[in-house]
Amino acid sequence: MLKNKTKIISIFLTIILLFSATFVFADNEVSDNAVASNSTNTESTQVEDAINSQTTNAELQEDSYKKSDVYLTGDNVTIDYIVDGNLFVCANTVTINSQIGGDAFIMAKNLIIEKEGYVFSNLFSMADSIEVKGVIYDIYALTENLTISGGYVYRDIKVSCNNLNINGTVGRNVFTSCGNINFNTDQSTNGAIYGNLNYTSKSEISIPENVVTGEVKYSQSFNSSEISIQSTIATYILDLGHFLTFVLIIWLVCLWLAPKFLDNTNSFVGKKTLKVCGFGLLTAVMVPIACIILILLQLTSGVSLLLLALYLLAIGISKSLFTITANNYICSKFKISKNSGIFGMLILSGFIIWLLTQIPYVGIAVSFIITILGLGILICSIIPNKNKIKKISETNKDSNK
Repeated sequence: MLKNKTKIISIFLTIILLFSATFVFADNEVSDNAVASNSTNTESTQVEDAINSQTTNAELQEDSYKKSDVYLTGDNVTIDYIVDGNLFVCANTVTINSQIGGDAFIMAKNLIIEKEGYVFSNLFSMADSIEVKGVIYDIYALTENLTISGGYVYRDIKVSCNNLNINGTVGRNVFTSCGNINFNTDQSTNGAIYGNLNYTSKSEISIPENVVTGEVKYSQSFNSSEISIQSTIATYILDLGHFLTFVLIIWLVCLWLAPKFLDNTNSFVGKKTLKVCGFGLLTAVMVPIACIILILLQLTSGVSLLLLALYLLAIGISKSLFTITANNYICSKFKISKNSGIFGMLILSGFIIWLLTQIPYVGIAVSFIITILGLGILICSIIPNKNKIKKISETNKDSNK
């Protein structure tokens, strides 16, 4: 009986132990999964935070540093990040608050280089006003007002402006074409040029002492209208002088070598004018054609070059021959026979004919007609007329008898 009870108790205790062990194992398995899940979530959060931090840092670095050339347009443009390259800006107002590693090409109404602004190379700018508070190596500008306002230009300034205000320091030379140059002589913001000052202006500008270390060179400027008027007048005077000189030389040569030509110039005026014009026009057209044909034949190319040279010479003296002929006709009407009187009238006639050729639009046509008539006079004077041939034949018959 006791043995049976003992068996029953042992079986009961075994069942209890089995159930208790099962529940204990289940609790341990759940807790391990929870721990693993928690650790996995923590690691993923840390990775996401690291990626977001890197992205934010990259964006901040990109916003504060450009590793290439920068091209910008707009109304108001502010450069507050480092540019490791060249800067190209077209805007209304441009403000530079940071470092520019290359050249700056800026076209704007107002350009301001702040104290934090630093252009490591050249500034090329077209603007109404440029104000430099920072540092620039070289300035090349076309502006109304350039002001070095406490800034520093390491090397040269080359600018065309109306007002140049130097209230800072220029390390080397200044080359400028301007209306006014102003220096600030206060001890706190003293303006100074440590090289030479070369300026061009309408009148000399008073430069304070001890603000320019090197030499001050001044050259006077002129308005483009004044230069054009002076050069135009000088050109006209030279052209008139050349024309009259050439006419007088041809007249003297004819007086020496061909006095009969001067005596017979009136024969080309009047009824024979149309004939003279025809010969001149025909010569002007046919001689170039003949020269081209002779050149194409090759064997006669030398003859063609000689003919062309004579043709150009004839064209060159044709205006002078017309002027001489017209002057002789006028002198015959006024009964001027002495060479001194003809000489004086020739200057006046030459001036009038030259003046006619300078009339706008009409002058070209007048010059062409004068050239054709002068060329015709030359050809007609060379070709013997019928009266001369008859006289020569009569004299030959008389001599044979």
